[in-house]
Amino acid sequence: MKVSILGLGWYGAPLAQKLVGSGYCVSGTSRTEEKCRHLEGLGINAETLAYPDLPSPSLLAQDIVILNVPPFADQLEWFKRWTWDLQTWVIFVSSTSVYPVPESQSGKLLQEQEEWVSRTFPHWTILRFGGLLGGTRHPGKHLAGRKNLPGGNWPVNLIHLEDALAATLAVIEAKAEGKIFHVVSDQHPTRREFYTDYCLRHGLSLPEFDQTDTSSGEIVPNDDLRQIYTPTHPLSES
Repeated sequence: MKVSILGLGWYGAPLAQKLVGSGYCVSGTSRTEEKCRHLEGLGINAETLAYPDLPSPSLLAQDIVILNVPPFADQLEWFKRWTWDLQTWVIFVSSTSVYPVPESQSGKLLQEQEEWVSRTFPHWTILRFGGLLGGTRHPGKHLAGRKNLPGGNWPVNLIHLEDALAATLAVIEAKAEGKIFHVVSDQHPTRREFYTDYCLRHGLSLPEFDQTDTSSGEIVPNDDLRQIYTPTHPLSES
């Protein structure tokens, strides 16, 4: 089976390697020629792609196209100009920022793109990732030492890179079309617990949360995902 991953970055590049290791023929895009050369050495057919250029038609005529491009204001109109093959299964990488209603501009853009994907393509799946972490990437780095932070009692809705990759492969192998999956961990410590623990383990200045903020957040459900894959990576080991 042939797969294109449009956006071979922090998540897309290791996903490509995982798919190659599972016997898939993988193509994709990166924004730099240097990265493309590196990916070619790993058995991934890569070409450069940056807005407002268009991907080659062959990239869009694979069995599966994983659309993994971060949102920006003109992105949807850019997508519409591409030469799509409507027989392709499009897997759109979205975010839980659209759940239950988008509150940010990027969340609203993602919601528009989700609606376009589900209306346009007969074969589609949407992966709504929680906050991504793993390797050198951890949101706790950005909160270290900050003061008067809101939402100390809110549950975190995160997913480790290893679970994100395994979940994507499970969706592909289950041929789970026409569904929206919330790709989040089963673990939901509070923001105060999670970020304080991270900073303690890494010798960083502790974040301070607003003690007067008694608001509670919402746990994003992953019931549909658990029908085909159960996240296993402990968030505390990130």
